[in-house]
Amino acid sequence: MTNHPIKRMIGLVALYIVIFFMLREWLLPVVVLTNTGHLNLFLLFVAICLLANIVHLNGWLSAIIKFAYVLWFLMYVYTGTKVFSIESVLTLSSEIQNSWLALMQSDWNGVTNSFRSILFFILLWMTIYLIHYWVTVKHTIIHFLFVTIIFLALLDTFSDYNTKFAIIRVMFLGLLLLGTLYANHLFETNDVERKGMKYIAVLVPLAVMLIASTIFAYAMPKKGPIITIPKSISALMEKQGKGSSAIGRIGYVEDDKKLGGPFKMDARIVFNATADSKQYWRVETKDIYTSKGWERKKGDVYVEAFNQNENIPLTIKPGSKKDQTTAEIEMKKDFKFIMQPYGLMSVGNVASGVSFYREIDGEKIRPLKDEYEIALEAYTITYSSPKYSLQSLKKTRPNDLDKLSKDYNTYLQLPKTLPKRVRNLTKDITKDEKSLYGKANAIVDYFKYNNYVYSRDEVAIPGKNDDYVDQFLFDTKMGYCDNFSSSMVVMLRSIGIPARWVKGFSEGEEVQNVAGERKEFVITNNNAHSWVEAYLPGIGWMSFEPTIGFEGFDNVLDDVKNQQQPSPINPKKEDKKEDKEEKQKQQEVEKKKEEQPKEKKQKQEKEKKQGQKEKTEEPVMSKKSAIMIATIIGTLIILTLIAVLLRRKWIPKAMIGYYRMKKPENISIDHAFHQLLKQLEHAGLKKGNGQTLQDFARYVDKRLGTSHMSKITALYEQQIYSNNYTQLDWLDIKESWEYLINRTSS
Repeated sequence: MTNHPIKRMIGLVALYIVIFFMLREWLLPVVVLTNTGHLNLFLLFVAICLLANIVHLNGWLSAIIKFAYVLWFLMYVYTGTKVFSIESVLTLSSEIQNSWLALMQSDWNGVTNSFRSILFFILLWMTIYLIHYWVTVKHTIIHFLFVTIIFLALLDTFSDYNTKFAIIRVMFLGLLLLGTLYANHLFETNDVERKGMKYIAVLVPLAVMLIASTIFAYAMPKKGPIITIPKSISALMEKQGKGSSAIGRIGYVEDDKKLGGPFKMDARIVFNATADSKQYWRVETKDIYTSKGWERKKGDVYVEAFNQNENIPLTIKPGSKKDQTTAEIEMKKDFKFIMQPYGLMSVGNVASGVSFYREIDGEKIRPLKDEYEIALEAYTITYSSPKYSLQSLKKTRPNDLDKLSKDYNTYLQLPKTLPKRVRNLTKDITKDEKSLYGKANAIVDYFKYNNYVYSRDEVAIPGKNDDYVDQFLFDTKMGYCDNFSSSMVVMLRSIGIPARWVKGFSEGEEVQNVAGERKEFVITNNNAHSWVEAYLPGIGWMSFEPTIGFEGFDNVLDDVKNQQQPSPINPKKEDKKEDKEEKQKQQEVEKKKEEQPKEKKQKQEKEKKQGQKEKTEEPVMSKKSAIMIATIIGTLIILTLIAVLLRRKWIPKAMIGYYRMKKPENISIDHAFHQLLKQLEHAGLKKGNGQTLQDFARYVDKRLGTSHMSKITALYEQQIYSNNYTQLDWLDIKESWEYLINRTSS
């Protein structure tokens, strides 16, 4: 940009400051929309990259500094404060390996945040390198400015992020940058020395003009759009009405803020369980319903610690000790929490030094070692399934709810926007039931006998003004476990019964018998499930299964007639056979079923069968194959990075080899000469504006201590300018050309 080193440095710094603020306009919406956070740390990485380019830091040293910063960021953000410790390195290595395996198996949810950050840093690194190339070599930034404007325009159209002022800032900065680069180009091409006043005389009018035009454009009245375009993706989804979202993959995830939409089946194994009988495997509960999904209470997470083989303090008490049994869990996925059967008493058979804690609000149990959360490969759990007396359940009354403490208000929370018809429907369904237990089962029965359909394919996603539960209850009547369970929790709360949403896994599939009466169950991603827990005064928390096609819980003792036998799933009627109302209800149900169209009836039966046994035959990539593929891809990436960093070493060698393979008569001397000029420029020997070829040749020979460049240039000019000179033979310059090409790699 200028021959004076200090002036060149000042000019480059000014340009890179503008580029820094343009890159900030990229990072800000990305960080906000993805809830990534740590904007200042990403900006610091950008500043480091730009500074390395300004001072022409050695390539290897620059790469080491950037790599060290990325490593520090990952450890600081994702592994705690003990950065560069052995524990941090091991944790980070494990997460990267697991993310590679997840990528190989197309399990996008299995990719950790730390690995996503690595990919983001690589993208930033490449972007800054391209910008440096455009500014220093091409002397233009039009490509970057154009892409930035398109990016912000798309964000403004298809997201809730407001980019109005961001576009104004980018236009101002971009045009200022373009004007500055063009002014530099004019100074260089006309060989004019840029003194301070001359430079200011060019740039100040440009800046004043840009400021004035920006203010004028912002102040002018705007005409509305010719056609109405949705303001954001959420508005677009609302416009689609009750349409479905993109297809997701089933499996356990921690984020339930937005429910709805179809999903694909996934038969990959999560864990194996060896137990006496099948179980529902509880993981956590959530209590805040947002009208779109479920969240946990914001703020600090309070926990209660305990050691292995100690009694676990859960809100659902275990059954009698005489029914105590154990189950062996063998994990196939690195989940950092414990699978809980109902009636969990203790966890054992783990390595020394491992302890546990329970999150009080959601009751998720996590294993710890050296203050870090870990994923256990195997453990043993002791439990006794709770049983509930039908006689006691029938005595639960709505008046008992008035005696509950304020601690249960959390489980009565409902959004103010919940449509009144949800509450009215629930009151109508439960009005004839005297007991709270009867009211809960009335809701379960309502789903079974009122044309609700279990489906994973045609599942709606709520629009901006839709309520997830209201949409399912009145509009679609079609969905999977999340729809049924969320609806039941909201309905129970609407009539004053405390309830919470439960996540975990259903029973799985029995695969073989082991020693004695023990059975082995395989639980896959297909078994990810949600259900309901309701609090009944005098009884405590009790589980309910509202989803059509699932067997549910066999946890009630029918002791009304002194029969100490387990009753069917949560029975609610006093006289099963003699009750006339039950018979009448069944007759009405049969009549409704007969009136259903034949095709819809067949579809409903098919979906029920799929809900009972979720089987797929998707091929699952073996862990060994996945590791091998991940290793190959990782090696290729590393080799590519090495090749890019060492390009000044191997490209000249490759060029010489390429020319040696060609026949001398097929080689274009003009092309070879210009390739030599390019390689010399990459080596820092650039031909100046207005400099003759002979002057440049003498300059190169002086720098390299040779006479080869002058020889080649003289022969080349004779061929170009002399009409009588015979065609230049490649062999005349081959030795000198190869010598100079080799010198550019040193």
